[in-house]
Amino acid sequence: MKRKNKTYEKWLKTYTKKAVTIILAVSLIDLQLSYVLAFMGQIQIAESLSSTIASTIVGVMLGYFLKALFETFFEKREERLRRESDVDETTNYEEV
Repeated sequence: MKRKNKTYEKWLKTYTKKAVTIILAVSLIDLQLSYVLAFMGQIQIAESLSSTIASTIVGVMLGYFLKALFETFFEKREERLRRESDVDETTNYEEV
C-alpha cells in the first residue's frame, strides 16, 4: 500500500508540473496572439484578451507556488517529527 501511495504522489507532482507548464505555454502563446489582434486594429478585443490571459497566468502560478510551499512545509515537518520520535525511541531512560 505504501509503494502505491508513493507512486501516486510522484505521479501527482509530475502531473501538476506538466499541467502548469502546458497552461503557462498556451497562455504565453495566446498573449502573443493578442498583440497580433491589436496590430490588426482589434484593440478592445486585444486589451480584454490580454488582461484575461494575464490574470490566468497569475492565478495558475500563484496556485502552483502555494501548493509547492505547503507540500515542502509539511514534508519538512514530517521529517522533523520523525527524527524527534526516532530520538525518543532510541533514548534509554533509566529509573533511579
